[in-house]
Amino acid sequence: MPASVIAERVFTQSDQEQFAAFSGDWNPMHMDKVAARRTQPGAPVVHGVHLTLWALETLIRDGILGKPVQGIEATFVKFVYLDTPTTLVLGARDEDRLELTVVAAGVTTTSLTIKFDIGTNTALPGDYPEATTNGRAPNAPDLTAMASQVGWMPPMPGPSGDPTALFPHAARAIGGERVTAVALSSRLVGMLYPGLHSVFGSLSVAFGPGDPRPGIGFRVATANARTRMLKMDLVGSGVTGTVIAFARREAVAQAGMDQVAAAVGRDEFAGVTALITGGSRGLGALTAKFIAAGGGDAIVTYALGREDAEQLAAEINAHTGRQSCTLLRYDMMASAAEQLGSLSATPTHLYHFASPRIYRQKTALFDAALFAEFTQAYLTSFQDLCAVAQARATERVVAFYPSTVFVEPGRPADMTEYAMVKAAGEVLADEMSKSESFPLVVCRRLPRMLTDQTATLVRVQTEDAFTVMLPVVRAVQTALTQS
Repeated sequence: MPASVIAERVFTQSDQEQFAAFSGDWNPMHMDKVAARRTQPGAPVVHGVHLTLWALETLIRDGILGKPVQGIEATFVKFVYLDTPTTLVLGARDEDRLELTVVAAGVTTTSLTIKFDIGTNTALPGDYPEATTNGRAPNAPDLTAMASQVGWMPPMPGPSGDPTALFPHAARAIGGERVTAVALSSRLVGMLYPGLHSVFGSLSVAFGPGDPRPGIGFRVATANARTRMLKMDLVGSGVTGTVIAFARREAVAQAGMDQVAAAVGRDEFAGVTALITGGSRGLGALTAKFIAAGGGDAIVTYALGREDAEQLAAEINAHTGRQSCTLLRYDMMASAAEQLGSLSATPTHLYHFASPRIYRQKTALFDAALFAEFTQAYLTSFQDLCAVAQARATERVVAFYPSTVFVEPGRPADMTEYAMVKAAGEVLADEMSKSESFPLVVCRRLPRMLTDQTATLVRVQTEDAFTVMLPVVRAVQTALTQS
C-alpha cells in the first residue's frame, strides 16, 4: 500500500447487516437493493457512520494516534457503494488534530478529523421521551413536522448492541457508551429524522464525562424547507455534538391510469403488443400505461423490481378490466433469444428503457469499463433484442431508442461515457432502420425529465415526463405509416 494509505477494505452486505443491527439503522438505501434503486444513489451504500467508526477503530488498533481522542468530525461528500475497494488515507497532522479521507474507487467520499484537544460541555439532556420506529421500517415525517422534535434513543438490545463486537479497540479507548452514541446518530438520521428519505451530511462530536442514561438524546434545532436541511443537537453518554442531514425527494410517482386514460383515445393503440424493457417504473411504466389505456397490450420486463412490476400490472389491469399488462423477467446483459422464447404473443413494438445506474462517481476523464458496460446495455442489448423480435414477427416491427440531449454540448459533469454510447446508439438506430432484418427504429433525444435517476436534493430544471412521452409513443405507433 502507498505510505499514506493505512487501511483497505471492501464493505459487503454482511457488513451492512452487522452495523444495522448495532446502530438500528435499517434504512433501505443501505439494506435493500430493490428499494435503493429509487433513492438518490440508485444502489445500496455503506452507512457513513460505519465508515467513521471503521476509521477510528483502525487508527486506535494500529497505534497511529498517539493521543487520546477528544472528538470526531466527519463530512460525507460522496456515497460508498457495496463491494467497492475502499481505502483510509492519512492527511495533515498537528498537535490538535489528524486529518483523513475515505476513498472509494478513486473518489474521495468522506473527510474525517480526529481531534485531540477540544473543549467539552456535556450536559444531561433531561427527561427526553424515547423515540421509536415501527420495527425496521423508517419513519417518514413531513419536513415541517420535524422542527423542534426531541427524543432519546437507547442502545439496541442484546448482543447486537455490544460495541466491543464490531469496534473493540475504539470501545476500550473512548468507552463503549461513546461508540454506541456515535453509531446511534446513524439511526437518528436513517430511521427518525429525516428517516426514510434521508442523506447524512456531516457529524461533529466531542467526548466528555459520561452520564447514567444509556443511549443519546437529540433535538432538531433547524428544519429548513428550502434547502431540505436538518441540524440536530446530540447529547448523552459522554457525547455532545451536531448532525447535519438532508431530506431527499421522495420516489418519483408517475401519472395514474385515470390521468392517462383522460389523455389517450380508448382504441388509439388497439392491436398493439408492446414489449417494454425496464418497464416496471419510470418512463417504461408510463409508456405501458399509455399503451394499455389506448386498447393495446404491454409486456413489461423487470430485472430486480418484481414487486414494482406487479403493482404496475395490477393498476393497469384493474383499470382496463383485462390482462392488458403481463410481466417478464429480463436481463439486458443476457441473450434475448433465450429470454423471449417463452412469449406467447409476438411484439409489434419495442421500447428499450432498461438501464443500469447512469450517474457514477469517477476520477478519470474516460472510464473504459463504464463505457463497456453502457455499450452492452444501450447498443449490444438493443441490437440483440431487435434482431430476435424481428425474427419472430411476420411484419415489420417498430422500436423506440431513447437517446438523450446529453449528447449535445453542455451536458452535466461525468456523463462522458453515457453520452458517447447514446450518440453511437443514434447511428445504430439509423443503420438498423435500413435493414429488413431489424425493426424500423424511432430515435428521440429525450430532455432531462424527473425520474428516480434524475431526482436531486435541490430541484434542477426538468420537463414533465407525461407531456414529453405521449407524443413520442404516438410517433412510434404511427412510424410505419409515416415512413
